[in-house]
Amino acid sequence: MIQDDTRQTLKFISWVIGIIVIAFVASILIFYYAGSRSRGNNQKIAEIARTKTPIKNIQSYYHLDRGTSSYAITGTGKKGKRYYFVYLPNSKKAYLYPANKGVSEAYIKNKFKSSHSDATINHINLGWYKGQAVWEVAYKKHNGNLGYTIYEFKDGNDISEVDNL
Repeated sequence: MIQDDTRQTLKFISWVIGIIVIAFVASILIFYYAGSRSRGNNQKIAEIARTKTPIKNIQSYYHLDRGTSSYAITGTGKKGKRYYFVYLPNSKKAYLYPANKGVSEAYIKNKFKSSHSDATINHINLGWYKGQAVWEVAYKKHNGNLGYTIYEFKDGNDISEVDNL
């Protein structure tokens, strides 16, 4: 009788462990497939940039969707010159900006920190908003509220801010 109880317990533990392993593998697959579209878009924009622009080495990928879906990269050419490339997949339009024609992510980060000392930056994205290249800074304030600020790419002026979401 004790052996039957031990067998039942081991069988139950085996089933529980099996279910946990299956759930773990399923969750990994779900997250992998959920990100596959983004990885595919990054590969697509990288291919377009490498074939149609002087960009040969890519440093950063960005995605912004503020009414217009846009993908962007930061990269350098063969001679080390830095560029920003913004691609609008729905209209199949693309824009190439030499780094000296706009402001950098580091500049935007410093500008944001100087005017928002009570916030932590979640991420910074380069993209397209109302017909122009922009930087978006998404942040979280110390009180837990979220917000984002959009800056013009060309001069770094802020053009839109949504606070306390």
